[in-house]
Amino acid sequence: MRDRFIDRRDALTLFLAAAGTLVRPFRAAALVFESEQSGRPGPNPSQLLIRNARPLDAESPLDALRTFETPNDLFFVRSHHGVPTEISTPWTLTIDGEVARPVTLGLSEIRGMRAERRAVTIECAGNGRGRFELPATSGVQWGLGAVSTATWTGVLLAALLERAGVQETALHFWMEAADRSPIAATPRFLRSIPRALALSDAFVAYEMNGRPIPLLHGGPLRLIAPRWYGMASTKWLTHVHARRTESDNHFMARGYRYADGPVDLMRVKSLITTPLDGERVSVGNTRVTGVAWTGTGAISQIEISADGGRTWQPGRLTSEAQPGAWRLWEADVTIPTAGGQRVRARATDTAGHTQPERASPNAGGYGNNSIHEVRVDAR
Repeated sequence: MRDRFIDRRDALTLFLAAAGTLVRPFRAAALVFESEQSGRPGPNPSQLLIRNARPLDAESPLDALRTFETPNDLFFVRSHHGVPTEISTPWTLTIDGEVARPVTLGLSEIRGMRAERRAVTIECAGNGRGRFELPATSGVQWGLGAVSTATWTGVLLAALLERAGVQETALHFWMEAADRSPIAATPRFLRSIPRALALSDAFVAYEMNGRPIPLLHGGPLRLIAPRWYGMASTKWLTHVHARRTESDNHFMARGYRYADGPVDLMRVKSLITTPLDGERVSVGNTRVTGVAWTGTGAISQIEISADGGRTWQPGRLTSEAQPGAWRLWEADVTIPTAGGQRVRARATDTAGHTQPERASPNAGGYGNNSIHEVRVDAR
């Protein structure tokens, strides 16, 4: 579909219309989403780029990614079945399966446990799918903005599993959510994560940038799986099933897979956020800014080219390395002549991975970490 921009209030209106049935808890969560806009100036323009209207799939504008935290109202939106329209009140999380004692915990009880507060970058596995040079796939044709960073507050999944007495036989943890497809024949979205992730970095979040997680972004509870692509961070979490084997759900067994294995850790990647594509710049010195992230190690280097990739110079990382979160960067480059010029950025991480000129295409359109290039008009 043709690119369409909407502002925040129109996005909410469209989303409510697409959801179909409205219930009181849904309205309340929507008001939380809307109330977050009051009293705080947002990036300009305050718009999301719509890739799919029903369910709502929308990108963050690249100029909203110039800060370390992405404002909640400009955080990209992705779901397979849309926001649930039947909300359990009160919300609970049940842990069962290969455990000594199944438990059901209320939201207030989870909030009363020791809190984990971490900045985590979440990127849709299909981010950049629309830029692959291959026949279009059936997935959402994302540009570059299906990525955002928030500071999430919650409880380590390991602490919740300890409450239930997780067994050694539990090697995979199936995450069940409250969303359902309006088409009965459509498979439910249910993914699992391996034991190593469940007992280390994964946590169950209830706040996003210091506020209750909006329903649009998976509230009141969602899993956060640092370093992994976004499909692992299950929204609207209601159950954790401890199992001996990984989930056989459609979105595990057939979806989110490369030809040689499953989609899991994010690939090293960077984006240029200043200047934007098509923007006018001055001949001579120009400041270039952006973000870079990876699922393997940490970002160790950023390089910038102002001549379409013929020569490269190092940039400066301007934010501290935090596990699972992107780093801000900047560089001062020289635009030598007037006219159309091409500025590029590429990142390298501590595991030795560097962004490729062009990522290898795959049938699912996943993991496109090709070098980002913007074309500017130098005057």
